[in-house]
Amino acid sequence: MPIEKNGQFLQALEAMEGKEPCVFVTGRAGTGKSTLLRHFRETTKRACVYLAPTGVAALNIEGETIHTFFRFSPGITAAKAKKAGASADRALFETLEAIVIDEISMVRADLLDCMDAFLQSVTKSRRPFGGKRVICIGDLYQLPPVVSSQEVEAFRSRYETPYFFSSDVLKQLVQDQKIAFIELEHVYRQNDPAFIALLNGVRNRSITEEQLAQLNQRVRDEPEDERDFFISLTTTNAGADEINHARLGRLPGSGQRYEGERKGSFPDKDLPTDIDLILKKQARVMFLNNDSQGRWVNGTLGTVTRLAKTHVEVCIDNASDPVGVEPFAWTLYRSAYDQKQHCLEQEKLGSFTQIPLRLAWATTIHKSQGKTYDQCLVDLRRGAFAAGQVYVALSRCRTFEGLHLTKPVTASQLFLDWRVMNFLTSLQYSLAHATQSLEEKMALIKTAIKKKQPLSIVYLKGKDEKSEREIIPKRMQQAEYKGHPYLALQAYCCLRQEERIFNVEHILKVQNTPSKPTHRTIPRTSFSNTQ
Repeated sequence: MPIEKNGQFLQALEAMEGKEPCVFVTGRAGTGKSTLLRHFRETTKRACVYLAPTGVAALNIEGETIHTFFRFSPGITAAKAKKAGASADRALFETLEAIVIDEISMVRADLLDCMDAFLQSVTKSRRPFGGKRVICIGDLYQLPPVVSSQEVEAFRSRYETPYFFSSDVLKQLVQDQKIAFIELEHVYRQNDPAFIALLNGVRNRSITEEQLAQLNQRVRDEPEDERDFFISLTTTNAGADEINHARLGRLPGSGQRYEGERKGSFPDKDLPTDIDLILKKQARVMFLNNDSQGRWVNGTLGTVTRLAKTHVEVCIDNASDPVGVEPFAWTLYRSAYDQKQHCLEQEKLGSFTQIPLRLAWATTIHKSQGKTYDQCLVDLRRGAFAAGQVYVALSRCRTFEGLHLTKPVTASQLFLDWRVMNFLTSLQYSLAHATQSLEEKMALIKTAIKKKQPLSIVYLKGKDEKSEREIIPKRMQQAEYKGHPYLALQAYCCLRQEERIFNVEHILKVQNTPSKPTHRTIPRTSFSNTQ
């Protein structure tokens, strides 16, 4: 599938290849973040390591976990990290140019500070991350960091939030405006604008009652045998295992056992599938690797048609002929310094060889992150308990028609951590004002009012809703909203075809519009103190 290098994709690549100490690339589900990471990895000449917070995420990017790369033990602290950095292989880190972290939404603030302490120690530099560039990729509206119940109080006394942006090192980089921010906005996974709008409403909890009612029309009560081609997305491992084992047990026969082979260090928690995998004919399965011949990708679904001793035949959904699936070897890596070549290399820690399949009547929402499905059943019977959980589940599906629910979604299940929204909006306001000051924006607006000329603006509402608009400005003046004063711009919005009030400080960018305004008739309305 060819890569669509739109403006934001190219902007992100430029930033990743640039000189800013920190780069943060974000975007809604399905906007091509994983594609961007792969393309960067294939094309960059920089010496980089590719890290993720969990073993599953690390396997997906053929990288390693943050703990593995830094040799952090469980319970790592900044003091321990600093001490570890003092005795680490300095040659490796002198060679290293950039650290790429995927799924940054799940990286805890304390872990990022441990990375900073370690890198400052090993490089003997007081600069953030010891002067090494850090490239963060992920959607903060998806799955959050995990803080155990035993850690909550202690964590809360040290950090404002568990997210990476609450770390001391990130707060300093943001304050010094030494961070590049790029948001990928074009959604590739879904094509239906109404479905995309609904998903975005779930993402930032701006969903309307009408949209919620529309979503709940997808509650279905089909017989079990009609759910064969749905994958159920559950909130817990126990829920997914229960469904998979029950469905496998209903198929005739005892099945075929495939014994995996583990070499070196490959912990149980990092295993992509069962070490003893039992399959039966007609079992629903998910592929766990990308086929070298392009017949399937990680997350493709299918049905087992034949079981042989050394391989399995699977009919991929929407395909006519079955494909042979042979054992595949996953490798766990650790970055190391090559003394002879004076470069960074990946050192093999261990491997695991198994048929790259997993039972797929059900999987957890956590394991579904990054995947795309044609038909899925979102199973919330055990409830939702984490921010972004429902959004991740719903956004896996390509189409609204392919989405099915076991029970209605309620507004109370759409958890949103407002601290995420506040961080993202304040960061964008800050960086935008550094690029184009408030005075510069006001000067452009005043000139346009005087000459009765249209302007193009990029506007960001407080709920992290961004839009590009053409406006015809009428006047600026101080106003008040819910007791808070702000600089208001009264303008005719060509998008809404009506007069609107804009908070000037929430305008990210203002520029002259060379074309004439689309709508010439501007109704006269009174100035009101609304945003």
